[in-house]
Amino acid sequence: MSSFRFRKKTEYGLMMMTMLVAAGRGTTVSVAKMQKSGLPRSFLVKIARDLIKAGLIAAKEGRGGGYRLLGNPQKISLRKVVEAIEGKLATTGCLVHGARPCPLAKTCPHRRMMGAITEKIEKILDEYSLDEMGRK
Repeated sequence: MSSFRFRKKTEYGLMMMTMLVAAGRGTTVSVAKMQKSGLPRSFLVKIARDLIKAGLIAAKEGRGGGYRLLGNPQKISLRKVVEAIEGKLATTGCLVHGARPCPLAKTCPHRRMMGAITEKIEKILDEYSLDEMGRK
C-alpha cells in the first residue's frame, strides 16, 4: 500500500526538534540521549546538518556536546523544520523547484490542482509551531 507521508529522515528530525524544545531553549541535548530515545546516530548527523544550515539549531562539539535549539519554539513552524530537511514542499515532481520541465506542463489536467494542494499543506504546516508539537 502506498501512502503520502514524510520520509523517515523528516520523522526523526521532528522527533529531534521535539526533544530540543522539551529541554528548553539554549539547553544542549547530547547525541547519546537522542540515541537512547531511538534516533539513529547516522540520521542525527545528516538531520543536524540541515537544521544548522537553516539556522534552527546549533551544535556543541566535544565533551558535553550535542545540539541546542535556536529561536523561540512558538515562532518556528513545522513547515520551516520540514522544508529544512525535505526541501521545498511539492505534491508532484513538476512543482519541485529546479525540476526538469515537464513536456505536459501547459496541457496537464492536474498540475494546477496539485499546486493548490501543495499550498494547503504548506498553510497547515505553517499553522503549527514546534511548541505546539512538543505539548501534544
